[in-house]
Amino acid sequence: MRRIVYFTFIIGSILFSITSCRIDNFPWPDAQVYGAILDSLDGSLVETDLNNGSTIGAYELGKYAANPTKKTWVIKQNGEYRNNLVYSNQYQIEFTSCNFFSFVDTVDIKPGENKIDFTVVPYIRIRDVKIEHDSANNKIVATFRLEPGRPNVKLASITLYAWSDMYVGEYVKKQLNKGTGQPTQSFTPAVTINPSTVYTLSIDLAANQATTKDGFGVHRNYYFRVGAKASSTGLGNVGTVRSNYAPYVVIPL
Repeated sequence: MRRIVYFTFIIGSILFSITSCRIDNFPWPDAQVYGAILDSLDGSLVETDLNNGSTIGAYELGKYAANPTKKTWVIKQNGEYRNNLVYSNQYQIEFTSCNFFSFVDTVDIKPGENKIDFTVVPYIRIRDVKIEHDSANNKIVATFRLEPGRPNVKLASITLYAWSDMYVGEYVKKQLNKGTGQPTQSFTPAVTINPSTVYTLSIDLAANQATTKDGFGVHRNYYFRVGAKASSTGLGNVGTVRSNYAPYVVIPL
């Protein structure tokens, strides 16, 4: 009797294993897509925040065109993107809530590697950026100019961000004591951007010498980045307006 029960258990286990290991009929993603978000004026990368920055909204069409589901592709901080798990098909690409003017595009993604760049008009271009350590005055000083992407763009704020790694920006930054510096400047109401105006922002290092995450009390490399944010006023229905950035600068302190 015991032997019968034992063999019954073994046979049942084998049948269960075979059933549970049955391969489903869904195909594996057969395509990879990568590329960059490029400025329409000079082809430079349009940088963003890795966390809560600009993204790509992708809707797979083909047989799903009647009710497509939005998939979000993340744009890296430097303006490049890559997604290695994509199904080959036609896609509607939607850009909203970015740091450049919204638009919709349609692309064909084939099996294998697909390089697809998108040319955009950023809200604000940051030009002639210099971020330096003014050791005589114990400050980090940034100077730069701004250019509007279109005539209707107005300036809401500018900021000199600081952090301990390359992901510095609006959502990854030190909470700074102002001291005698001016790390950020807001404009209320928003102002027209004059491309000839040279802006200056600074961080007072003496007022931020704590050894906590928000200070510069530990000797190491620090990352600094200039950001500018456009006002949503006059832009129309573009979603949330994200900050525009210049590339970060590394300064040892």
